[in-house]
Amino acid sequence: MTIRYRLARPQDALEIGVLARRVTRRWILPWQPASAAGPLLRGMDARAIRGKILAGQRFHLAWQDNGRLVGVAAMRDDSHLFQFFVSTRMHGRGIARRLWQRTMRDAVRRAGTRRFTLKASAMAVPVYLHFGFVPSGPLLVSDTGLVTQPMHLDLR
Repeated sequence: MTIRYRLARPQDALEIGVLARRVTRRWILPWQPASAAGPLLRGMDARAIRGKILAGQRFHLAWQDNGRLVGVAAMRDDSHLFQFFVSTRMHGRGIARRLWQRTMRDAVRRAGTRRFTLKASAMAVPVYLHFGFVPSGPLLVSDTGLVTQPMHLDLR
């Protein structure tokens, strides 16, 4: 199995949304209040994602050679990772690390970024710690009740 990586195009929005919502339902929503589900999932529909791509936010994609989308990493302002999903069936194969490295290198190349930030779900914190991120402060609770851990990574 070969994994290919590339930047998203607007026409990829539907597939990105399907993957993002599937992973969110499996790994994020079970540990969040019900009030967080609707707003979180609406931000992952095809229209919202297409708008973000057209606005210049960079979505890096990982595709299997059979054409199946298996990973997405989305960066805002070349510094804030706001979506990062790998298909559950593909966990443990190094896809997340390679996808993060490509996304990070792109931001460094484009903007000289030295600090990356994100807001992690509880289940994702160990992955980000493995990438070198550290907690930036206490847990945050959004107005919809979504609980996240702010984290950052400073490059040397």
